[in-house]
Amino acid sequence: MPLRVDLSIWRGNNGPALIWTLPDEVPLADSAFFLTVAAAGTLLLARDTTSGTLVLDAEARQLRLDYTTAESRLIPPGQIAEYEIERRNAGLEITELYGFLAGLGGLNADEDASNGVQLDFSNPDNSNLQLLGWI
Repeated sequence: MPLRVDLSIWRGNNGPALIWTLPDEVPLADSAFFLTVAAAGTLLLARDTTSGTLVLDAEARQLRLDYTTAESRLIPPGQIAEYEIERRNAGLEITELYGFLAGLGGLNADEDASNGVQLDFSNPDNSNLQLLGWI
């Protein structure tokens, strides 16, 4: 059974890295790990150890995700985004970790207002309390 680990990320920041510790019973040899982050049916991030976009420290048994400021802004405010980390080995695919990736903050306006960024009010998942989409 996968282990649930809820995390949070500060929107508009590019650190600290997100780190997951893998349980001792999860085999690391010849395994590749795949991270998927989604919200409201929309894929936000996909990273993996085979491409190096998700980093495995086998000695510490940790996975690390370094992200950009723009990527952190993709995570909607609140406990809306979910993630799964899947291990693949010799045709076997097993979800090892999952949980919510809560978006915090994001009031730091480091985005240039002249670049045309605006709220996407046409997104059906948006409401007056929860604005998910940006265009």
